[in-house]
Amino acid sequence: MRLARCFVITALAAGLLSPATAAQAEPSRTTQKTSAITLISGDKVVVDERGELVRVEGRPGVQFAQYVQNDHQYVVPADAIDAVSQDRVDKRFFDITSLHAYGYTDDKIDRIPLLNNGFRAAGAVPKKDAAQQWTARRTSALRAEKLWLDGKSQISLNESVPMVGAPAAWQSGFDGTGVTVAVLDTGYDQKHPELAGVVSVSKDFTPSGIQDDIGHGTHVAATVAGRGGQYVGVAKGASLAVGRVCEASYCFDSAVIAGMEWAAREVKAKVVNMSLGGDQSDGSDPLSRKVDELTAETGALFVVAAGNAGTFRKVSSPAVADSALAVANLTKHGAVEEMSSRGPRLGDHAVKPDIAAPGTDIVAARAENTLWEHVVDDLHARLTGTSMAAPHVAGAAAVLAQRNPSWTAAELKAHLMATVKPVADSPVSVGTGLLDVGRAVTQQVRASTGSLSFGLLEWPHTRTFTKTITYSNAGAEPVSLTVQHNLGADFAVPSSVTVPPKGSVGVDVVLDPSKGNGTFFGHVKASGAGVELTTSVGAYVQEERHALTLSMIGRDGKPVPNEFAVVVNMTTKEASVLSIGPDGTGSARLPVADYAVLSRIDELTPNYDWFVPVAATDVAGRVSLAADVSVTLDARQGKQIGVELPERDSEVWYRDAQLRVPFAPGKISGVASIIDGRVPLYGLSFGAPLPELTYDSGLKGGQPLVSVPGGFPVRYYESSRYLPPGEHRLDVAERGSDVRGKLALVRTAGEDVYAVAQAMKDAGAVAVLWAGPVPFAYGEQTAIPVIAAAEHHVAVTPAKLTLRAIAGSPVSYTLFLQNKGALPFGVKKFRHSELAQVKARYHTSGGDGSVNQRNNPVVNGAIGVTLDERLSAPAERTEYFTPGTWFQEGFDGRAFGGGDDPITTSWAHVVPVTFQAGGRYERTNLRAVTSPRLGGASLVPWADGGGVERAGDLITTRISPFGGSGWVENWRQTGGGYVELLRDGVTLGFSDVRQGSFHAPARDGRYKLVLDASRESLALSTNVKTTWEFSASADGKLPLLEVGYSVPLDLRNSWKAGAPMPVKFTATRQAGKATVRSLQAYASFDDGVTWTPVKSIVPPGGKAGGFVSLRVVAADADGNTVDQTVLRAYRLR
Repeated sequence: MRLARCFVITALAAGLLSPATAAQAEPSRTTQKTSAITLISGDKVVVDERGELVRVEGRPGVQFAQYVQNDHQYVVPADAIDAVSQDRVDKRFFDITSLHAYGYTDDKIDRIPLLNNGFRAAGAVPKKDAAQQWTARRTSALRAEKLWLDGKSQISLNESVPMVGAPAAWQSGFDGTGVTVAVLDTGYDQKHPELAGVVSVSKDFTPSGIQDDIGHGTHVAATVAGRGGQYVGVAKGASLAVGRVCEASYCFDSAVIAGMEWAAREVKAKVVNMSLGGDQSDGSDPLSRKVDELTAETGALFVVAAGNAGTFRKVSSPAVADSALAVANLTKHGAVEEMSSRGPRLGDHAVKPDIAAPGTDIVAARAENTLWEHVVDDLHARLTGTSMAAPHVAGAAAVLAQRNPSWTAAELKAHLMATVKPVADSPVSVGTGLLDVGRAVTQQVRASTGSLSFGLLEWPHTRTFTKTITYSNAGAEPVSLTVQHNLGADFAVPSSVTVPPKGSVGVDVVLDPSKGNGTFFGHVKASGAGVELTTSVGAYVQEERHALTLSMIGRDGKPVPNEFAVVVNMTTKEASVLSIGPDGTGSARLPVADYAVLSRIDELTPNYDWFVPVAATDVAGRVSLAADVSVTLDARQGKQIGVELPERDSEVWYRDAQLRVPFAPGKISGVASIIDGRVPLYGLSFGAPLPELTYDSGLKGGQPLVSVPGGFPVRYYESSRYLPPGEHRLDVAERGSDVRGKLALVRTAGEDVYAVAQAMKDAGAVAVLWAGPVPFAYGEQTAIPVIAAAEHHVAVTPAKLTLRAIAGSPVSYTLFLQNKGALPFGVKKFRHSELAQVKARYHTSGGDGSVNQRNNPVVNGAIGVTLDERLSAPAERTEYFTPGTWFQEGFDGRAFGGGDDPITTSWAHVVPVTFQAGGRYERTNLRAVTSPRLGGASLVPWADGGGVERAGDLITTRISPFGGSGWVENWRQTGGGYVELLRDGVTLGFSDVRQGSFHAPARDGRYKLVLDASRESLALSTNVKTTWEFSASADGKLPLLEVGYSVPLDLRNSWKAGAPMPVKFTATRQAGKATVRSLQAYASFDDGVTWTPVKSIVPPGGKAGGFVSLRVVAADADGNTVDQTVLRAYRLR
């Protein structure tokens, strides 16, 4: 067990569907649970429940480097690559694997926490403002001081204490008396008898209080210095200073750093135990640097758990700090525990961990009402992890400090490491070996260091390297030692050495890298006359490497500066980013191998930094690197990659293109970007064939929402308000002149669109004609319409301009192509016959609004490119899709509230659907009645479809409280509610309205499940209450009945007041077939005050502007029942 730390160059970059004819098959459907993560740059990525990348939703026109490094997925926008590579921005901001693990998804936090000089910054970045603030930081703050993510750390005796030699040390008179050990953890149980009188001072650095409500800190503290009867800590005479720096399972860096400074500077602890850690690191992260800083300043020895990631991750921060004593976990049989993190240190291959101690099945103090799954008795719990190993070593350090009070932290560390018991394993698993504090307090010969790290030795290798271990003898007699090593032929040490009394002698460890390359780890052991000394040694002798130099030239023949390429080793699949400098060239030294080189050459508008290209060239090639190689990527040699839509008056709005080399599921190395559909796109291939290449290209298109009849092309700014439908003949006036009632022409090189639009509105302008490069959008709408045009089209200010506006394109194209092994040169001409046609209808709750439609092709079980569109609603239109499976989500809630109601929390998640070429389909989106759904997609689509089920003694509920009828199977809303489960009239518990779990031992009984959910911010289905009664003794899906509604409403989800309405109600069972014994429906025109029975017709009633509520009571032949009420199910017009 261990406290995990959230601490981040570089490769990437709701409706009903039914066949229109009986011959067409029902669309196939699956589900997927996803979460969004907003990056510090304002870009978003979507990941699945395992944290694997699903897609990137970037700012328009921005390229992304996607790559896997040390099993972590990174997504780095092009405008962050230099800042990351120059160490001005913490790369963890773009480490998708870590951000997901830390819980920094958008459904959990709405701000991105920052660190400033090691303390949490007051200016945490609101995610909604991230894009805007990133722009400002890129030009100012990032130049001054490194921007760090405030990450987290994760909380990671009776047999183990003798195992480390503590009783022998006690017999020698040393038990830590007079030494203070600080324990930075989850606090401690202030009433625990084994810690009575042990804690001399404490302080809380969290909002939770010093009392340990987790149990981790109490267990650790007792392992250091507990004074129980059977279970005694290693340093039973030491005093403890307890700092609480961790909450439920995580510890913010800022809290940990504050606790470290308190322990070392204020308390002046000789030893500080930190059974916590974050991600693997090279030692440059804030916690590791703070360990080294405080050790040098105060002399405190920081004993840190190595981590519990097994062989999958390296030793974590802050255990990787040079001065930290990093502790691995051994079983009680002396073998390394499987989940103990391995070394070497990331980056320089320094030897880590440093030492090992027992950390498996450790019984120690249990805080009251904690660790129920690990209980031994009321006062004790059994835990496993490097968290349990570290306090053994911290206690030993206190014992040794009592023995040698003048020793520095480095001396304590070196002696504990050198005097270990041998363990038959590598230093990168167990350090020098098993802690032996008994030997440490009695052996008079010591070593100057516990480890020697030669680090990375770069190729070519032309000389030998020497490092020295100094042995010192505090005794009165000389000591002769035999010196041996197990490092291989590249290393040499003298066979023996004599250490004089009260003197020292050096032993040179010589490495000749010319004898072989690779990673070398082993031990140098000196023994004789009862003396045993062990030193860990490590080196990384670099393999043969050569320079790969790339030069980029644009279609204008000029060098293209400040770009990047993703370079993927096709043998190891490791990816890196090669940055192109201001002169258009970049170079990197890489191992001998074949490499995939993926890039995009964007030619930008002069003097403009928004990554809006005037032309783009996708690059894919293969390089065989056996000597220095230079490659010129000349965009002038590129060939067109184009598309042509079936309708002449339609246009491509934008493209989402990705070049990638698959690495593993969810892990991609490649380049991705979204570009304006009017930007010419080319492709450039070079070198040998690259069969591993996948080129994904998605596009959205349709009729332009705004145009100049017979004139030049224009387009709405992405977040622009729209002009009313129709033709608008407008006078044109330059900004600065009288723009009242006119189209304001703004010539600009990248000002803030929102500020300009507001200023022009204040000046009386009807709309803005934006002449110049268009910045990315922040999400909110502009004050007045903003229409973009190319600068050269309005070089001379027109006196008047006619703009034709439509509310929405009557046709849309959502198309996806995938090419394997090569770029898709040429122009792809689409025909309607090869596409699927969908007659789509978009409903609202009465007013005018808009929906954001998001489409993703599903390829080989994975989500592909993202194709978004904002359209006005209500609407009917024809949509075309390329054949295949598509996943849709993201219907903006503004379509529900009516008018300008800015509801944006209501989203629809839908299951994938498979389209056939030439198929004709119908889809109804966001149609009432919305009511609880037991299957399909839930709050976030569940892999098993959700519902209510039993597994043993546990009943789980996964219910979509406001599900749609048909294809749109979930609307995510804000609002309140609860779920209650009862058996035989006795309440078993309550849960969240969307998901919960209940302890309900399997036995016969009458179960009742009550769901009550409200969403007052939306116009329809403002409250739904459902009561199910059923039996629940068997495992699996439980026999709950689901009510279905079929009502012929118009696009505003309304029916004519005073007119009878045909209606159909159904009841189906989520588990097995149900024979419905009875079904009775009711309608109410006064929000449920009075009810009228309904069969197949809702009788006339109510007034225009009012609402109709519905209630259904049904039962099946097995006695299962449902009683469901939906207030304001639809409106009357």
